[in-house]
Amino acid sequence: MPVRFKHYSLLLLVLSLAFLLLLSCVSLGEPNQAFSSATHVPGVQSKAGIELQSCQQPVLLSRSLNTASGLNPDNIRFLNWNLYKGDGDNWQQDLSMFAETHQLMSIQEAMLNDELTELLAQHRFNWIMNAAFYLNGAAAGVMNAARSDAVYSCGFKTTEPVIRIPKSTLVSYYPINGSDKKLLLANIHGINFTLGTSSYRQQLQQLYHAIKHHDGPMIVAGDFNSWSDERMAEVHDMVRRLSLSGLEYSVNNKTHVFGMAIDHVFYRGLEVVSHQVQQVSSSDHNPISVNFRLSAEVL
Repeated sequence: MPVRFKHYSLLLLVLSLAFLLLLSCVSLGEPNQAFSSATHVPGVQSKAGIELQSCQQPVLLSRSLNTASGLNPDNIRFLNWNLYKGDGDNWQQDLSMFAETHQLMSIQEAMLNDELTELLAQHRFNWIMNAAFYLNGAAAGVMNAARSDAVYSCGFKTTEPVIRIPKSTLVSYYPINGSDKKLLLANIHGINFTLGTSSYRQQLQQLYHAIKHHDGPMIVAGDFNSWSDERMAEVHDMVRRLSLSGLEYSVNNKTHVFGMAIDHVFYRGLEVVSHQVQQVSSSDHNPISVNFRLSAEVL
């Protein structure tokens, strides 16, 4: 076992006890419970949303804000960010700045509250959230947001083996102007507290089977919680089987745990024009920004 993990069992116990103290504030809600900009009612903390279908049978979504008909194939500015449940100072200012310059975002640890949804509405973003659990009555989970409407979305939840609080995964499909292909955006928040990799592998396997038949461009991003060599090997196996590419960083400011990067953006059918990791103090994760364009063979 590497040196960095010699105290991991003790750390796992301490963190598990800390999470147990939070259980009185946490409820799990309904399975496959989702919310979108088309169904959310500002000012209302409600568990009444839409039933998010299994990724074997994606559900068509009603259109919400009628912005651009689709993504610009020459300029798809994408951001991946774990928002830390909005607990960091000035997250609204940072997210507003990112929303000004991006057309597509995958967010982990999003909290469904008016601060977040009103900010997204101001920047003309449509969004859908796959709720993992409820914290003090507010839904928390992963969210996909875009300047165009998702054609459909699907998702699933995976329960943490130790603390029994789920993490969620969300897959959304977006139209692209001038192409009959759809851009698939998969947003995953990897389970964290496991003694081995079998449960982690199963979560990645479920995502793989949900998206493996897609024949268009694809972005797979999120907080993978890939804090060990063994976990990263599972991620690389999924990336290889999906024929995805990763990003190379001249300066790697990505968030690290035990010396391992845990946030990632993988892609195919797209070309990277530029990318960088933004350094922030408003979250315990630094967001990854990528400017994509559609590959010529996809058009």
